[in-house]
Amino acid sequence: MEKFTKFFGRVIVNFHNTSQNLIRRPETVIDAMEVVEILSNNFSDRDFPGYANVTITWSQLHQIISRNNREWRTALQNQKGIYLITDTHSGKQYVGSAYGEEMIWGRWQAYVLTGHGGNEALKKLPFEYIKQHFQYSILEIADGKSPDQYIFERENWWKRALLTRNFGYNMN
Repeated sequence: MEKFTKFFGRVIVNFHNTSQNLIRRPETVIDAMEVVEILSNNFSDRDFPGYANVTITWSQLHQIISRNNREWRTALQNQKGIYLITDTHSGKQYVGSAYGEEMIWGRWQAYVLTGHGGNEALKKLPFEYIKQHFQYSILEIADGKSPDQYIFERENWWKRALLTRNFGYNMN
């Protein structure tokens, strides 16, 4: 719609198509859409910014995962690593590690699908809260062939350094 062009690439909306029909005219469903976030700059999920520069909201992560972005997928599915989830409302943090199938990509896919990725402390939060307040960053990467034990040790180091067991969402 022409009157919303200034928001192209900046607005993140929630919409659940309960009719299961293809929507051809957005004006017919606009009242059912909820604005979740308006980004200050256009978000382009095409360009992977490098591991040290990844800091994205849940909405941005959802866009990347749901569009199966080739550049992001290639970068994230071939690296083991330690990541940080920050609750931008409370300031609490969660340190996690990725070493399994599809590595960081696979781990972050779980957060897009469930919000909690299996973490007990995060399961207690409403999914809508997570969608609105969670941000994802990469703390450290390791080659996909690095031993899992090394990843566990680095994850524990980051938990101690950031005190996420005492003041965050890490329970282990």
